[in-house]
Amino acid sequence: MEDYLLNLPTVFIIGLVFGIGPCTITCLPYLGPVFLSKEGGVKDSWKIILPFSMGRMSSYTALGALSGYAGASIEDMIHTPMVAWMLGGATVAVGLLIFWRSYANQSACGSHGKRRNLQDNRFLPSGLFFMGVGMAATPCAPLATIMLTAAATASTYSGFLLGFSFGVGAVLVPALVFGIGMAYFGQRIREIMQVWRSVLERASACLLIILGVGTITG
Repeated sequence: MEDYLLNLPTVFIIGLVFGIGPCTITCLPYLGPVFLSKEGGVKDSWKIILPFSMGRMSSYTALGALSGYAGASIEDMIHTPMVAWMLGGATVAVGLLIFWRSYANQSACGSHGKRRNLQDNRFLPSGLFFMGVGMAATPCAPLATIMLTAAATASTYSGFLLGFSFGVGAVLVPALVFGIGMAYFGQRIREIMQVWRSVLERASACLLIILGVGTITG
């Protein structure tokens, strides 16, 4: 077991490299519309990044621990439709919430046309969390490598640490890219298209719903 624990820095680097390229690109269709529709800028981006990243971290860590406990057979679990249903369902739910919020905010406008900030975001963090869980559980070569390594340890503890180390590396770069870059870009887009704000929100919601349905149906 100790030999595998010595490889934790290597596993972190694997996750980091994965996060720099494929992971960031894969997250863009899911998180991009959320940032385009969300109020606030970089200072509020953690409200999106934190639950999404926590979902991914939870999934990577759990898969690593389960692989260490159950062996290589756990890898078959991530090829079941359940993962696609979770990711797709959570994406559709977030899209529907954004769509509803857009109409609710419009109907709550004051007499001077100012939009009121409705407290309707109670369910958004949980939707983003399960999006992150489903995203992390989607089969990919780096994750399969970590799971096989964890299975070879035959230790839940070692698998937990391997999954956690990979997860930290994998979420670090996307969190910075979306938390700073995409949040700033989304804020600028909303400012430029202020008169089309409702249209932008609903278009973002529709993109998420279409993406979620497409994920569910494969």
